[in-house]
Amino acid sequence: MSPARVSAFWRRWLQSQSLRGLLLAAITGALVPVFLLSFAQAFARLAHDREVVQSSLTDQVSISEEQALHVIETGKQALVRLSDRLDVRQGTAKCRETLAIALVGMPFVSNLARVGPKGKILCSAHPIYVTADVSDRTWWKEISPGPELSAAGPLIDRATGQPSLILAIGLLDQQGKADGHIVFGLDLKRLEADLNRRLLDRRARLTLVDAMGLSGGAQANAKDPIDVSRDNQGRTWSTASRVLVPKHLAVRYAMPDEVLYASTFFHMATDIALPLIALLFAGAATWFAMEYWAIRPIERLRGIAKHYGAGLVPKDQLGDAFEPQELLELHAELIAMAARVDVRDRHLVQIAKQKDSLVRELHHRVKNNIQVVLSLLSLQARQLETPEERAPLEQVQARVSALALVQRLIVESDDPAHASTIDVQLLLLDLCAQTRRSYPAQMHRIKIECQCEPLPIATDLAVPISMFVVEALTNAIIHAFPGEATGQVHVSLTLDAHRLVNLQVCDTGIGWAGTGPKLGTGHSLLTAFGRQLGSKLTLSDFNGGGSCVGVSFSLTAP
Repeated sequence: MSPARVSAFWRRWLQSQSLRGLLLAAITGALVPVFLLSFAQAFARLAHDREVVQSSLTDQVSISEEQALHVIETGKQALVRLSDRLDVRQGTAKCRETLAIALVGMPFVSNLARVGPKGKILCSAHPIYVTADVSDRTWWKEISPGPELSAAGPLIDRATGQPSLILAIGLLDQQGKADGHIVFGLDLKRLEADLNRRLLDRRARLTLVDAMGLSGGAQANAKDPIDVSRDNQGRTWSTASRVLVPKHLAVRYAMPDEVLYASTFFHMATDIALPLIALLFAGAATWFAMEYWAIRPIERLRGIAKHYGAGLVPKDQLGDAFEPQELLELHAELIAMAARVDVRDRHLVQIAKQKDSLVRELHHRVKNNIQVVLSLLSLQARQLETPEERAPLEQVQARVSALALVQRLIVESDDPAHASTIDVQLLLLDLCAQTRRSYPAQMHRIKIECQCEPLPIATDLAVPISMFVVEALTNAIIHAFPGEATGQVHVSLTLDAHRLVNLQVCDTGIGWAGTGPKLGTGHSLLTAFGRQLGSKLTLSDFNGGGSCVGVSFSLTAP
């Protein structure tokens, strides 16, 4: 699209919009960067808060991990010390008492036991009522025979009915062969409750879970991902996990997102809402300013212009207190201008009335003078004895009557002082009727027909048209029907598609061959009248025997 078309498009678009709409659009466009910046700031804050939340969750789960590992390490040290006692290694009768004493200082341990190399429980802090042979248990097969701490489970402790994690240290005899284990069951429910009591935020949840259920297993450790889940109530929780015992036990720390991101939600809402509030206030201020400082004053000024255009003097007072000074001054100037123009118009109307009176008087005097001329011509014609002597005066009288007819139509118009057009149909019909009255003796054998549609023409054209028609009718009556010959004379005026008027006067008389070798004064007059109409006279035959004279001219006076 060319630059000119683009410019035209925007010009048309701007012209079709209201001032209030354009200003609101401009303010909205100006605030768009603020919105974009606010959205960018909100999302940047969200990303930053995500990092802070992840760091906070990681720190909290690390603290709980250290506390849980401290419990496990304490249990390990206790196992190491017990493994050095002879009564425990040999599983003697004093073994149970020793294990029971050790269990008192280990609140998170459900039971302590010495298990022989073939899976038989030699002694335990709490009596074993189910069976003393654990060689067929799954956890027995999972623990390692070496001196390092190994684990199995979690599983439900049959003695307490609570979930427990089995931790064990393998014993070696003097020859270095496996000599069974010292094991204890870590009460996970009690440990979990203790860890929850130590949390600083009571809205958090800490749980001990099977490490095999975590995504990534043992690899989810130092840089654990933050998991997001939804509870039965529809709340969203963010969770961080740490592995306590690889493949066996992990700690999960969870906080509701509504707590973690409370400040984030507030700041994001603030970042987004403030520009929106600013837009609403700006829109309201713009609407108020435009309504009271521009739109209403402009509407009042337009009302003044409408009254002024209708020719009325506006009675509106000056604008209210909300209008600015410039519009108040413009308002006052328009009122004053309308008053001055009204005074001038009244003066012009008075002058125009005087002019109308003079023009009317002039038209009447011209009409009276023409009537005087007609009376003189009629008086002079009656003093002549023969028709041949009266014929020239009668022709002059017919021409003057045509002028009188045009003058009569002007005088009879609604406003003769401003009559710029007359109806050509009325003109031609009156000319034909007047011609019939002028030649009553010939009318019993010659018929005059007039065909014309209503058409307004300029008064400057009316005079040459009427003179042309009268001259053509007179020539046809006198020359086309010699003796007692009968026939018809047709007067027609038509308007073609190019707004060109065709005027013709045709007769069914003797034609051009019967007029003699020379054309007379009538031809000269018809040529002159055609020239006044801006056209050239045309002569032609009519119906194979008659004759036609015609002119073609534009409706605009030449």
